[in-house]
Amino acid sequence: MAGRELTEFEQVLLGMIAAAPSTGYDLKQAFATTPMGIYQPSSGALYPALRRLERRGLLRAEPDSAGNGPRSRRRFVYHLTEPGRSAHAAWIRRPVNPATIASDMPLHLMRFVMMEWVLPRDEVLAFLADLRDALAAFLDGLERYAATAQLQERHPPLALDHGIATYTAGLAWTKRTINILSREPAPGRPDSDAEA
Repeated sequence: MAGRELTEFEQVLLGMIAAAPSTGYDLKQAFATTPMGIYQPSSGALYPALRRLERRGLLRAEPDSAGNGPRSRRRFVYHLTEPGRSAHAAWIRRPVNPATIASDMPLHLMRFVMMEWVLPRDEVLAFLADLRDALAAFLDGLERYAATAQLQERHPPLALDHGIATYTAGLAWTKRTINILSREPAPGRPDSDAEA
């Protein structure tokens, strides 16, 4: 895959389309009506991103026969191509970077969501173990800072306490999720060649 690295938004779009071929309108609705909206940089970013992904050969657009009435706008259904499927799989397999755990946590959760039907359970568990370790190290650093900082004002320690509570909750969730997935039988996977 030549060219610039895909943006986080483009990666999320590939994942959404991997889950279900979609029209631009379908994707727009998902961003507008679900928590997925946090991944969209702006309301005008969707269609240019779809066109860029299509030009790069990662998506294929087919006319949507359901939306071709006399007064309706022509719509296209976007499908992942094999290079798109490979790019998506490579993104969700990207290792957790402990140095950016604080800023990347929402994307790590999105990648986790998208792993279910693409990666085998042992890879998902390895990802979660890396996430657990990165969160534990980050939290340890926050707690050490809190124990030694000479903060004179009232608000900074309260904000720091929020951060500690947030990452403590994230770490607890990660440990619970590892335990749950380790005990449950692996679900059937509809497309065994999705592991590209």
